[in-house]
Amino acid sequence: MKGWLRFMLFINVLNTLALFAAYLGTHLPPTKFAYFAFFGLTFPVWLVIAIGFIVFWLFFKRKYSWISIITLFIGFNHVRHFYTMNWNQESLERPLKIVSYNVHIFNLYDRDNRVQNRNQIFDFLKEQNGDIYCFQEFYHQDSKDFETKDSLIELLNTPHYQERYTHELTNKRYFGVATFSKYPILEKGEISFDNDPNNFCIYSDILRGQDTIRVFNAHIGSIRFQDDDYRFFDPEAPDDLYRNNEAGQRILQRLKTGFEKRTSQAEKVATYIEDSPHPVILCGDLNDTPVSYCYRQFNRLLSDAFVTSGNGVGTTYIGKIPSNRIDYIFYSESLKAADFQTHDLDCSDHRPISTTIGY
Repeated sequence: MKGWLRFMLFINVLNTLALFAAYLGTHLPPTKFAYFAFFGLTFPVWLVIAIGFIVFWLFFKRKYSWISIITLFIGFNHVRHFYTMNWNQESLERPLKIVSYNVHIFNLYDRDNRVQNRNQIFDFLKEQNGDIYCFQEFYHQDSKDFETKDSLIELLNTPHYQERYTHELTNKRYFGVATFSKYPILEKGEISFDNDPNNFCIYSDILRGQDTIRVFNAHIGSIRFQDDDYRFFDPEAPDDLYRNNEAGQRILQRLKTGFEKRTSQAEKVATYIEDSPHPVILCGDLNDTPVSYCYRQFNRLLSDAFVTSGNGVGTTYIGKIPSNRIDYIFYSESLKAADFQTHDLDCSDHRPISTTIGY
């Protein structure tokens, strides 16, 4: 074999090891094996490289294409969590339209555009004609200067709601998570996280006819990048930023801390799901990709509506750095899902998602 082909084979083997590290990272808690989580975060890169090697070897040494083919076959479920196609949709009985959206406090601090942006979100939500809406990074204030909650109750015809605020600022302004429902909420519960009071999960037992469904609304720990961290990913950032190893090390540490923080949070919510006396729907911003330990804590218990009824990649985070699908709707195996959609709305740093859940 020629020397350059040996080099390509060596790179192919390294890429295969990276993929296996990503697979393992979904089973190993980042609190003990944090660095495996980085391979899951960068899974799309390793996936694209593996596909490239399959094509490459078909032109040069076909037998070596099996290295990546077998590797992707072993991790087929992970590939499917990242990219899926569903030609046919389930026929549902007693359907419920579910909408989940991290509204990014309705861009409150963009004073020039915040009212227009909020109203655009309102128009979108009304068009969805949903039965249950789950919001993360929700904002409410008691004054009428920037009304959200009362307007949504009337606009969406959702007189039943649950809210839990993690921040209370001056002038009675509140930030947190909120669930709005057209149907009665029988019981309400909260799940706090000891390692981060800024994140939270609530659950609501919603009665629709004779059916009671427990709806979890979770905002799992974010990385909390600062402005200087985002500048690191800006291609127009000054060269001295890239020469400063401290910036890169700080970002890696923030990522590592985020992986570890989400571990206990996801595990705690999963225990509540396991103990639920009713079928479960979980909506939320998990701040983690489908190839992660956090995602697996829920996917091992519930079905992912995107995987079963969505199409494509379904990227939901559209902030300042490249990302993937980090917003989800899961549901119990006793339920079914249809028509999952990732909506093309740019009023937040997340895209809204929706699906129909039934029997």
